[in-house]
This record gives sequence, structure tokens and C-alpha cells, in this order.
Amino acid sequence: MASIFGSDTTDLRAYRRAIEVVYMPRYDSLLQARLKAERWYYVLVNDYKQQELAYRKFLTETARNPAYLEKMYTYAYEFLPPRNRTRVADLTLGYVAIGNDATSQREGIYFSLRAARDYGNIKPGILEAHEMHHQLRTGKDFGTIAPEDMAVLWALQTAQIEGMADLIDKRVQVEQSADSTGIRDWLLKPGPSVVHKIDSTLLVQAAGGPATPLKFYRRLTNGSNGHLPGFFMAYTIYRQGLTKQLLDQANDPLAFALLYQKAARQDKQHSPVFSDASVRYLRQLARKYAKPRPAPGAPKA
Repeated sequence: MASIFGSDTTDLRAYRRAIEVVYMPRYDSLLQARLKAERWYYVLVNDYKQQELAYRKFLTETARNPAYLEKMYTYAYEFLPPRNRTRVADLTLGYVAIGNDATSQREGIYFSLRAARDYGNIKPGILEAHEMHHQLRTGKDFGTIAPEDMAVLWALQTAQIEGMADLIDKRVQVEQSADSTGIRDWLLKPGPSVVHKIDSTLLVQAAGGPATPLKFYRRLTNGSNGHLPGFFMAYTIYRQGLTKQLLDQANDPLAFALLYQKAARQDKQHSPVFSDASVRYLRQLARKYAKPRPAPGAPKA
């Protein structure tokens, strides 16, 4: 529940209410109204109820013969550098009849049955591979990050983490003519606007203005924690044939932003580019964090 709803108790209460309405017969007329209005939580929970036998069969067959296990690694490796093409010891995989998502945690990888089924119908293994990518990927050690740099590094890091993993599953979806899950409307169409807004915040900081607060970047991602604009940026890099460079710099969010700039400049679809002042600021940050920075007052080696 925490991985799906985080600290948003409003959404959690709404989801719980949907469960009550769907499963308690006395609320049937209210349920029909909610379904007619296409209220998402009610549609989702009602699907779990109506398709329970099918989901149980899916879960039994998956537990008996998880055919995606090798595919999960194969697809994840495609967007990881050689140093990260390892295996997870004592991997735990879990399935729940809650929500419509998947999450990689220290304890293992957990999937909602709805997401596992839907992605399995598109290309078996890609959802599992996306989460495996998170298990295997390693990030750069920046050392102590200056307070004024924390928010922008968070924004670029989450964009890189989710953007690269999205090349495993979201890319397959948008390259299918149907795009049945609406990835284009969710992650690609808003992408240019988000890049422009990030550019605007970089310009302010480059000019010596105040640092943009983290909550601004969180709102900017529309609750996706990096999928937006990460997938748009990573997919632009991929379409320009720069995948090798993407993998070579897979642990460095500043290099990711600068590689996006290179891809956007040569993109015939006119992806937005960062302004010259923003690029100089990104390069300044890259030099600043080229090596891990010690904490203030720490003895020098």
C-alpha cells in the first residue's frame, strides 16, 4: 500500500471506499453510477471482483511456470551497462490484487495482478524487466550534495532512472499502433512542456537566483516520480541512435541531461532544447560533482 499511495492518505481512503462500494451489495446502485461515470478506482476494483477467477488462474499458472524469468533479465540487460548485468540473489516476486502498478523494493519486486496481466498481453516479461532494471542499476556517488543543488539533481536523477527503465516497457507500448494504455498522452505529449519548465528553473539558478524547491519538481512530474519527463527524454535519445552513450553514462543524471540536449538538437521532430545558459549551468554542476564531495568540515585525504 505504501508503494502505491505513499503518504497520500486521501487517495488511500478513496481506494478503500471503492473496495467497500464494489464488494458490499447494499451499494450496488452507487457502484453502477460510479462505473457509468468511469471513476477509475471503482472500475479497477470492480475488475478485480468480476475477473477474480481469471486472476486466480493467472496467478496459479505464473507461480507454477514463471516463463518470464529469463526474459526479465534479458530485457533489463538491454538498457543496462555491462557492469550492471548481474543477477539478484534470493529474489522475491510478489503479486497483489491491489492497484495497477509494480514496484521494486529492498524486499523484492511486487506487481499488481492487473498490471501483470495487461503488460503480459502486450509483451510477456517487459513489466517484470522494468522493475528488474531498478534492482540492478547502480547510481553515481555524489558525496555531500549542496542544499541548493538537491532538488535539481533529484529531478534529473529520477528522470534518468525511470526514463531508462521505461525504454523496456513504455517504448514497446507507444510503438504499437494501439497504445492501449495511453502512454503517449500520459508521458510523451506533456514532455516538451516539462522540459521547458525545467529549463526555466535552471536559468534562474544559473543567474544566481534562488534554488527551485523540491516540491515544484514533484508537482512537475505529475506524481510520476520521474516517468515524466524521463521517458520523453530517454526516448528522444533512443530515437537518435545514442543508446550506447546512454548506457555508458547510465549512473550520471547530469550526463543524461546533456545527452538529451545533443539528441534534441539533432531531432527532426523538434524536441525542445535547453537554453545555452542552462547547458553551461549543467556543465558547471557536472564539474562540481565530478568526484564525490566530502561533507563540510571533513578532513581531507
